[in-house]
Amino acid sequence: MNIAILIRTLGGGGAERVAQILGDYYVEQGNNVYYFLGESAIQQAYSVKGQIVQTGIKRCLANNKLGNVQVLAKLVLGSYQMRKYKKKYKIDVAISFMEEFNYINILSRGKERVITRICTILSEEGEWVNFLFRKSLVHFFYPKADRVVVMSDYAKEDMFKNYAVPMRKMIKIPNPVLQADVRDSDEIWQYGEKVIVTVGRLAAEKQQERMIKAFSYVHAYEPEAVLLILGVGPKEGYLKNIARRCKVDQKVKFAGFQKDVAYYLQRSRLFVLSSRLEGFPNAMIEAMANGLPVITIDSPGGCREIVGKKNEAGECREIEYCPYGILTPRFKGDIQIGAELDQEERLLGQAMLRLVQDDQLRAKYSARARKRAAMYNRENIMEKWNRLIGI
Repeated sequence: MNIAILIRTLGGGGAERVAQILGDYYVEQGNNVYYFLGESAIQQAYSVKGQIVQTGIKRCLANNKLGNVQVLAKLVLGSYQMRKYKKKYKIDVAISFMEEFNYINILSRGKERVITRICTILSEEGEWVNFLFRKSLVHFFYPKADRVVVMSDYAKEDMFKNYAVPMRKMIKIPNPVLQADVRDSDEIWQYGEKVIVTVGRLAAEKQQERMIKAFSYVHAYEPEAVLLILGVGPKEGYLKNIARRCKVDQKVKFAGFQKDVAYYLQRSRLFVLSSRLEGFPNAMIEAMANGLPVITIDSPGGCREIVGKKNEAGECREIEYCPYGILTPRFKGDIQIGAELDQEERLLGQAMLRLVQDDQLRAKYSARARKRAAMYNRENIMEKWNRLIGI
C-alpha cells in the first residue's frame, strides 16, 4: 500500500512525533510511506524511515496581512500541487496533520482515501486568531474527508457541538507512545534527586511562567527542589526573567531541546504540565511510560481523560487525586508578576510539593502511570489505525 503523510514539517512537535511513529510502523509492515512536506524554515528534528518529498507548498498564513480570499486561493493552489504528488506516487491513503494540510488533503482528493487528523481543540484556538479555524469553513470541509481522527472524547464533542461534524465521520485514536529502555549514560546527572520536569515548546500556550510561579511555593519548603524545563521557543528569555522575579532562577534549569528525553524523565521525580490547552500531550504520556507521576492543570483537551477524570464531572476547582494522575484547576486571567500566588498557582504548587515530599503517594502514582501509559503503547494504538486504513 502507498501511504502519504501530509504535514508541513518534521520539526520537534507532538504532531510531528506521531507522524514519525505512524510512518515508521507502516514502513516496517512493508508499505511505501511518503512524507509530503511543505515549505518551512524549521529544521527537521525527527528522522523517518519513509521517503521525504518536498512539495514546496507555501504556508497559507505566513503573512498576517493576507485576506481571507487570499488564504483560500493559496489553499487551492497548494491542493493543486498536492494532487500532482498524490498521482505521481499512486497514493492509496492520504493522512494529514493540522488544519492547513487537512484542507489541502481534502481539496486535493482523487481516488485515494482521505483521513484528516485534528491535533488541537479548535474552539479553544479561536477563529479570530486563525481563519482556518472558522466554524463555517470547518463545518463545510471536514465532513468531506473519509474519516476525521480526534485524540480524545473532549475533542470529539468539540467537533460535533461547535462545528457539526457528524459523529459517524469521527474516530478517536489517541497518540501512541514508545517505551524507552532504562539505560546508563556517560552524562553526569547534575540536577539532584528532587527534580520536577516538564517538556514542551517555550511558547505562550504552554504557560510555563505560571508553573515557575507555582514552583516558588515548592522552593519555599524544599530549597533543594529543581524545576527542569526541556524545550526551546520564543519565550525563553521571558521565562528566565520570570524565574528571576520569583527568586528561583538558581533552581529553574533550562535544558533546551533534547532528543533523548527519556534520560531526563527516568531521573526526575515527577512531571508537570500547565498548558492552556492540549490535544493529547505526548510528553505527559511518555513521562507516565517512564514511571513518572504526573500533575496537569485541567486544560481543555485530553489531559483530564489521561488522568482518568470524566468529562461530565465538571470543572476542577481543587486538587483532585484522579485514578492515574493529579489534576489542578486551570489558570484564570494573566500572570501577575510580583504579586502573591493566585489560587490556581498555589494549588499547583501544593500538588507539586506533596509529590516531592510524599514517597508513598509518589510510588502509588508511579505504578498507576505505567499502567495507564500501557493503554497507549504503539501496538494498541496501531491496531486502531490498521482497522481505519483497512490493513
